Amino acid sequence: MSFDEDLKRAFDALSDRLHAEVQHQIDATVAELRAATPVVEPVSLARPEPPGPEPTAPGEDLTSLVSAIRTMNEARSLTDVLDTLATAAAQHARGAAVILRRRGRHETWRAIGVDEPFDAPDATWLPLSISGEPIGDLYAEGGSPDAIEILARHAARTLEAMTAFKTARELARQADAATEAHLNEEDASAQRYAKLLVSEIKLYHESDVVAGRRERDLTSRLGGEIARARVLYDQRVPPHVRQRADYFHDELVRTLANGDSTLLEFQA
Repeated sequence: MSFDEDLKRAFDALSDRLHAEVQHQIDATVAELRAATPVVEPVSLARPEPPGPEPTAPGEDLTSLVSAIRTMNEARSLTDVLDTLATAAAQHARGAAVILRRRGRHETWRAIGVDEPFDAPDATWLPLSISGEPIGDLYAEGGSPDAIEILARHAARTLEAMTAFKTARELARQADAATEAHLNEEDASAQRYAKLLVSEIKLYHESDVVAGRRERDLTSRLGGEIARARVLYDQRVPPHVRQRADYFHDELVRTLANGDSTLLEFQA
């Protein structure tokens, strides 16, 4: 079987595991979030609840949204994304909380300006999911429903992207490992075949080998046998392997010439 066929089989095997690997990364992401320690800020630390919507300068809401989205994009961990989501949502409402689903129940990850029970009549609830896997909700009281929805959707997409990158890195690592292992096996196979061919020359022409070393005319004495073995080697070993290294010549030097490559040079 050719190298290309073997490599295709290796990549096909990796592709077959793609779905399982993606699901594994999703499960790992959800587990990481569920295992993290929640941060609940007391209501007293939040900004005072205003009697009504706070006036904002033109473009202020958009600027803060863009800033929050940029911060999520630059986040280095899943928990950073959730913290940014809670903080940004609270800026566009009287208060907000990120609530995660842990072991079949809901637990507050972070709350700013609100406290349990979360049951305000003007509250907005938005689900947070990773590739269809629900991990929690964003709760916000009052404020701008559109802004809250934008933040929740972008946070979910950011979490999905992080999961996808983890999956891609793992698949790339597996592909690199499979390719390297395959290349190593091909090289090892070529080396074994070269050793077999050259060992046969030495076995059946031992007196010529001894004399050729002494008289420094190995190539003249064994040129025909070496050429025959070279043809067999080239027929068996793929071209791309022969381009990487000449294992046949290396074996000639090691086995026939006893490590002295000059013994294999043609004599005038």
